[in-house]
Amino acid sequence: MTLLVVVWLTAVLGAGPALAAPRLDVDSAYQELRRAQDEFTAVQSEVSGKEAELAAAELNLSAARAGNGSTGEALRVARSAAVAARSRVAGFYSGVSAEFRRGREFAVLDNRAPLDYRAALPLLDFVAADQFAEVRAADESVRQAESAVTTSADALAQAEAARTAAADALAAAGARRDAALRGVQDAQNRVDEQRRVDALPPVAEGDGGNVVRFALAQLGKPYVWGAEGPGSYDCSGLVLAAFRSAGLAVPRTSAAQAEVGVPVPRDQVRPGDLVFYYQPVSHVAVAIDGSRAVHASRPGEPVRIADIDAIGPVTGIRRLLR
Repeated sequence: MTLLVVVWLTAVLGAGPALAAPRLDVDSAYQELRRAQDEFTAVQSEVSGKEAELAAAELNLSAARAGNGSTGEALRVARSAAVAARSRVAGFYSGVSAEFRRGREFAVLDNRAPLDYRAALPLLDFVAADQFAEVRAADESVRQAESAVTTSADALAQAEAARTAAADALAAAGARRDAALRGVQDAQNRVDEQRRVDALPPVAEGDGGNVVRFALAQLGKPYVWGAEGPGSYDCSGLVLAAFRSAGLAVPRTSAAQAEVGVPVPRDQVRPGDLVFYYQPVSHVAVAIDGSRAVHASRPGEPVRIADIDAIGPVTGIRRLLR
């Protein structure tokens, strides 16, 4: 009751002409919406391009992995052949050495006639040269296979790096697209709020009208718990700022605000009355007229207009202004 008396003493006396609800700049709102839509379209096109780049990078990566596997198998085969060639040479010289040590006559290839080992030396040199050529060829195959493996590994690393870069670029483009979509949604919300404001009847003069006009001027601003403006609000912070704009003081929380002023029946709500919700009280809105209210509802939703009874279960209505 004390607050009500103070409010009455500090109220702006005298009835004046009704004033229109505060208008947002509708042209600016539509221009902003168009800009947001154009930005979203451009970023969506970028996302499609990045998706195509990622798909190509993944194909290249698959091919590089397949190539790396085949070159690895080729290297394994080449190394096995080189080992076999060396084994044959080693076996040949082991046999020759044994025959020489025993001082026996030595038979070469398919010649069944015994030969003096000294007479067989030219033929042995020929066979040895042929087997060493086979070893050198096997070693060259190994070298080429190792080079192919190195080249394939480099290609695989490059393909993996390209795939990672393409994925990162797509993620960044996706984040920009999501931000652009939020921009479109925010711009559309502001256009919708403008339409709602345009549909409002004129707001009466006086402190009640001042409170309502201030609250309506905050349409579209984000909800932030504990915020009192000017860039964001929570429900009771919006009430606090709206009444402060009219030179009036109210408590900070919705529960405390529900204890001041005088109770009002639902069918007698007028502009500037406070409508409280839930039990215990945890939300408050500023009545615009007998059916609508403006409020900061919850995170992710801007300050907006809603039907009084659609906001939540009404648990009290208080009038702080005469």
